[in-house]
Amino acid sequence: MLVSACSLNGPVTDATDGATPGAAPAADADRVPFLQGPLTVGIAAREIANDYNRDIISGAEEAFRAAGGTVTTTNAGGDATRHINNIQTLVNSGVNVLVIELGDPAQLGPVVAQAREKGVVVVTAGVGSTVAGAVTDVGGDESLMAEMMSRSLLDAMGYRGDLYAFWVPGAPLLETRLRVLQAMVEDYPGVTLHLQPSDHSPARVQSQMQAILTSNPDPGSIAGVWGAYDQMTSGAVQAIQQANRPEIAVASIDGDRATFPMLYALGSPFVATVVQNAQLIGQLAAQAALDAREGKAVAPNVFTTAWIATRHNGIAAAERRYGPGIWEQMKLDRDEIVRQWPQSQDVVVMQPVSPRGEG
Repeated sequence: MLVSACSLNGPVTDATDGATPGAAPAADADRVPFLQGPLTVGIAAREIANDYNRDIISGAEEAFRAAGGTVTTTNAGGDATRHINNIQTLVNSGVNVLVIELGDPAQLGPVVAQAREKGVVVVTAGVGSTVAGAVTDVGGDESLMAEMMSRSLLDAMGYRGDLYAFWVPGAPLLETRLRVLQAMVEDYPGVTLHLQPSDHSPARVQSQMQAILTSNPDPGSIAGVWGAYDQMTSGAVQAIQQANRPEIAVASIDGDRATFPMLYALGSPFVATVVQNAQLIGQLAAQAALDAREGKAVAPNVFTTAWIATRHNGIAAAERRYGPGIWEQMKLDRDEIVRQWPQSQDVVVMQPVSPRGEG
């Protein structure tokens, strides 16, 4: 059974159902008409490291090409300076539409302003905040998803014990997710939060987690591990499995294809993830750019849906995102999962609701 919330900002559905930071543009930039002519698109990706990145980009590329556009995609490899340089190169190359995937809103402000002054339609995806000069930002509601994931983890811990949180300092989306966790933990004096700054490497997280386990060898000395997103969290999961500490609960965000084998692996401590439809983020980013180019109104933020996947609703949760063929792709036995883990929980689709009356 699927339980859906109302939508926000117009046609914001998943595939099965349908104060601004950064430098402001010049005073008259908003009056500069958008460039017309043949659709020429630049997609600037900060990195292409996991399914979240790849699916946003592929969703946008497919939508633009379906609209008759030519698309050039850059990859900054996680380097913020290179990301800005790539954006400037795309703008100077003559694109009339620019999609920026990930980035710090304050750092993006000046280059977005420059693009807008030239008449380029700019849409951001996964930035988590509106940037002056951009038409909109498309992505999951980071605060909502962080609350969903953190709630699941705290519940799995029984709202007590030592909780270790891994995130990447300075990464805007991950900082938002951490702030939500910190606010929630304030309400539970039985939980002790230990912050573990890391980087995007699962190997680094694995090494850090091994050191934490060595320092806390007694069962029950660690109740939970919070990871800012699934790929980096996989390192902690591997360390916990190797240490044979199944009493530790782990949760994260993304619902990548690699997440579900981790969820259903024998002895895995991974108990929940928030699944978001990254392909749809890319599709909606493209549609927002096309709409703006045609003079149609676009909401300043467009939020996609998200839902919690556990072992007890993981079948429906994964199929809602990837379709029924996902089990063959992941080489998992769907029937065996059902036998081992009764699918007794609903998939609850969440989304913020706008008072504007749209959707």
